[in-house]
Amino acid sequence: MRLDPVHGVQRAYRHILHATAFPGTVVDLGLEAAGVDVATALNPALLLVALVLLDAEVRFHLRSPDAAADTALVARLTGSRPGGPAEAGFVLVARGGGACEAIAAATVGTFLDPHLGATVVLETGHLAEVGPVRLEGPGIRGSRSLSTELEPGWVAERARRNHEFPLGLDLYLVDRAARLVALPRTTRITETS
Repeated sequence: MRLDPVHGVQRAYRHILHATAFPGTVVDLGLEAAGVDVATALNPALLLVALVLLDAEVRFHLRSPDAAADTALVARLTGSRPGGPAEAGFVLVARGGGACEAIAAATVGTFLDPHLGATVVLETGHLAEVGPVRLEGPGIRGSRSLSTELEPGWVAERARRNHEFPLGLDLYLVDRAARLVALPRTTRITETS
C-alpha cells in the first residue's frame, strides 16, 4: 500500500473531520484513496475510511458481495474485530444495495450510553451538493441539498432509527470518485420532489 500510514491517514482524518463539522459538504479523499492500492474489489475510499476510523478497540460489520474475504482484509489492515451489525460500532456497506437493511440493523446506543450508536459508512455511485435531499441542522447555515444514488427509503429508515435523540446513527456516504459526505445524527434530512 502506497498510502503514508502517518501523514496520508492524518490528511484523510482531517478531511473526514471537516465533513463532520460541516454536514452535507462534499470532501475529496481522492489523493489519499489513490494510495490504497491493495488487491481487493472494495472501493479504495471506503477502505480508506475504514483505515482512519477503525482500530483494535472497536468492532465492525461489513456488507459486500464478497463479505468473508473483504472482512478478513479490513480486520488485517485495521486491527479491528468483526462482529454482527447489532454489536458493531462501525457498519460498512460496499458496492451499493443494503443501505436500508444496514441502517435498520445497526445499534443506536442506549440512554445511558448514546455514544455507542453505530457509524454507518455507505458506498454510493455518486455524490453532489445539489439534489433532492435537503439537509438542516448544526454545522449547516440555512440548508444544503445533496444528491446520492442510494436506494429509495434510506432517508425514512434513518429518520426512524434517529427519532429519539441522543440515540441514533451517524452516516458517512462515500462515492466511487472518492468523495465523502458526513451526516451526523443531529442533521435533519428530508426529501424534496
